[in-house]
Amino acid sequence: MSGQQSNNILTRYAPPPAIAGALAMLCWAMSIIVVRDVAGVVPPASMSFLRCVLAICILYPICQRNLHAQWPLMRKHWKIIALQGALLFIGGNGMLFVGLQFTTAINGALINSAEPVTIVAIAWVMFRDRLTALQWLGVLISMVGVLYLIGRGEASVLLSLDLNIGDVFVVISIISWAFYAVLMRKVPRELDRLNLVFGILVAGATVVFPFWILENIFYKATPLIWETLWTTGFNAIFASILALFWWNHTVENLGPGRAGLFVHLIPVYTVLLAMWLLGEEPFAFHAVGIGLIAIGIFLTTMLKTKREKKNI
Repeated sequence: MSGQQSNNILTRYAPPPAIAGALAMLCWAMSIIVVRDVAGVVPPASMSFLRCVLAICILYPICQRNLHAQWPLMRKHWKIIALQGALLFIGGNGMLFVGLQFTTAINGALINSAEPVTIVAIAWVMFRDRLTALQWLGVLISMVGVLYLIGRGEASVLLSLDLNIGDVFVVISIISWAFYAVLMRKVPRELDRLNLVFGILVAGATVVFPFWILENIFYKATPLIWETLWTTGFNAIFASILALFWWNHTVENLGPGRAGLFVHLIPVYTVLLAMWLLGEEPFAFHAVGIGLIAIGIFLTTMLKTKREKKNI
């Protein structure tokens, strides 16, 4: 990495990739709970646009010097940065929100569990990336754990699910997320990763802006209430700045295929947070599902990391 990157505090104190991936998923799991809490109060385009704008305002003073120094590099690669912003905020977040309006939370979680495999498939098609047999075993074990959690330990729950139009939007969402992860390889390594987050947020705000205007005119004006303020602030800091930075750091260092498996931590965190915040009772299927996911992630990421360290 370039010497310029060390000027940013997040880059300078970035955690190991596996920990960064786990932290990013924790931020997004908390964001899901926050968004559910204000569903129907703060409209979706308002939430997306305002969180991008606030995150940009927070980031600019932090990375101003590097932004000016790397502006020629960012301008040269503006297309990939803009594409990443569109994939993330229109294809990823946007399609997921639309899909969840028409499908069930179980259907959405079930489809999202296929995201690691989707990432691996796209990475193979575009760059001929491959997982080892051990990594595939980890992916399989982790997916079983997710399905066990979703089905609450009963296969009949999964077999009774009905597909609907909302599921199509969720599928588009995970494909967009997969392309975002795989296309991180196209981003130049010398570009400061906090500058990259800034550029993606600017692109995201730009593509969401027309939808925000239409939403205010034809659907619902942005409410100037406490819920709008605190959800915007929370999502700007945790779901936008920190989660994006940590996720990009994980993808860059572990590769999209291995990093994708961390998505399976979102239902784990959701369960644990529900127990903590809502007082939900833990059951045996929680322990089994979480244990399988942990084993799968360990096999796919941690063991490989140890081998790589031995080979250095």
